[in-house]
Amino acid sequence: MNNEIINKIKEDLATLEFLSSHDYYHLLRVYNNVVMLCSEEEIDKYIALIAQAGALLHDIGHKKVTYTKKNEHEQESAEIAKELLAKHGVEKDEINLVVECILNHRASKQGASDLLPIQILQDADRLDALGAIAIARTFSYDSNRPIYLPEQPPKEEYDGISLSSINHIVEKILKLTPDTFNTSVAQIIAHERLLYVQEFVDEFLQEWNGYK
Repeated sequence: MNNEIINKIKEDLATLEFLSSHDYYHLLRVYNNVVMLCSEEEIDKYIALIAQAGALLHDIGHKKVTYTKKNEHEQESAEIAKELLAKHGVEKDEINLVVECILNHRASKQGASDLLPIQILQDADRLDALGAIAIARTFSYDSNRPIYLPEQPPKEEYDGISLSSINHIVEKILKLTPDTFNTSVAQIIAHERLLYVQEFVDEFLQEWNGYK
């Protein structure tokens, strides 16, 4: 694995179509998060490259998986990644590491592995699910979902389906507390972003109820 391979993967991605909330730019943001975390945490270059490849490919399966099968996107992404990496001559053991990252990148997989590239990718992807961009992604995900339904309070636990965008933010995004991140740098960033999201929800509810 080297920087040339990373650049080739970027070129491949630019030609594909994705779901709006998991698009090409999401992959780039997660990749940039990986680069930042590896730099701040002084991660070994080899580990960093594996995590970078995982970041660019972790949601590539979203272009094929239907809404009813959205929970299977990591398996689809892993299969596509295998083919793409093999095409670029990546060695089998490195492909397997990238695949492990992809299969374990989701927030629900937190703590599932002690492998550093997986932990880095988990944090990088989770950071993109917390903060201003996460709020924007929530409102763009489903245009048919109501912004807010005051008669439908948020569920105690997120079950994969939120009845409104505000409920999604409360049920899922506000549950991404610093302790759910692996690295110290990601935990610091998560703390700041969590405060921002909470302030947004508070302001939204005040305006909805006519307090301002």
